[in-house]
Amino acid sequence: MVQVTLDEALARLDELMGAARGGEAVVIVHGGAAVQLVPVPTPAESHGRRRKAGGAAGQIWMAPDFDAPLDDFAEYER
Repeated sequence: MVQVTLDEALARLDELMGAARGGEAVVIVHGGAAVQLVPVPTPAESHGRRRKAGGAAGQIWMAPDFDAPLDDFAEYER
């Protein structure tokens, strides 16, 4: 784990970001507070592949009466 002050972090930000991307814990301390620098995964990294519009075409089916009133709510109809 790397622990640095805010001033050190500002001076070494590029290096610390590289360490965080590499999996190392980076903690920045300022006053009585501390924060951890962590990498944010891109959508492609978090899903393992890029999403494609229309990728589920032909896999989804909707009944013709999907929006018909339900019998359970008949008493509320006007």
